[in-house]
Amino acid sequence: MQKYRKFLVLLALSATALAVSGCGASESTAAKTADTSATSMQADQEPSDMIFLDNTMYYDAGRTVFTQPDHTDGTIQSITAGGQKPARNEEASFDCQGAPYCILADGAAAVLTDEASGTYELFLADDTVEFQGVFKKKKELSDDTLKWLNFYYSLSESDRNALSMIPSEFAGQIPSGSTAVNETAVSGTSYPEALTQEELDATEALAQYYFTEEVTSFEGVDQIYPADSSDPQYHNSGIEDDYGPGNIIIYRVLTNLDRRDGNPFRYISIARKSKSDDWKIINSGF
Repeated sequence: MQKYRKFLVLLALSATALAVSGCGASESTAAKTADTSATSMQADQEPSDMIFLDNTMYYDAGRTVFTQPDHTDGTIQSITAGGQKPARNEEASFDCQGAPYCILADGAAAVLTDEASGTYELFLADDTVEFQGVFKKKKELSDDTLKWLNFYYSLSESDRNALSMIPSEFAGQIPSGSTAVNETAVSGTSYPEALTQEELDATEALAQYYFTEEVTSFEGVDQIYPADSSDPQYHNSGIEDDYGPGNIIIYRVLTNLDRRDGNPFRYISIARKSKSDDWKIINSGF
């Protein structure tokens, strides 16, 4: 039911999706090919935080672990000087000497970075990706999947949570409680699933028209997807909250203008009083 532009890929039986960037260095040549080849999923700049364990370099994934580790495999024994790469086992490039670490999977590790809160930072080898606590090797995934998740993890946490999809390559493997699983409204009916594909097509076309033709300053749509039922915008008192499932849909939209200016996804709310009425835009903003 969900349609995605550019990096967003329509999930169907044969569709693929989701993987994560492993961090790591990008030289100028790799950076140029990153947009066209998912085999290079390194960040634009090499992260400062690295650890060397079992003769493998791990890079900070930029997020905490999905599931709290229940064991430790050792502690960080030494720290490199001047931001140099670690070269010895149990060595890190940042101040974490004595911190416990654990191996989560082949190519994935975690380091306790905040003892008071029990926070573990996720580290990945450059050939490994992660989605919702599931680890895979990049070679196991399609280029579209790698590109999509590279984009997925560039989103804010709230925008990631608004995506109600599980990629086919991760289907049936996501731990219970994952935010990637479709959530429903209080009524028990999912807002996106309450509409037919024809209704979704019509409302998305209206959103596309608004950002492309009606307000030309937005310069068109770069990415668009239906907001999940858990999105609080559906319960905006006096506006969206007046409409129930089947008569409202909210899209998260990244316009070309916002992408260039570094702005977050905005929303556009489209609703109707009843199934016999026309769809209308009732609200839009950040």
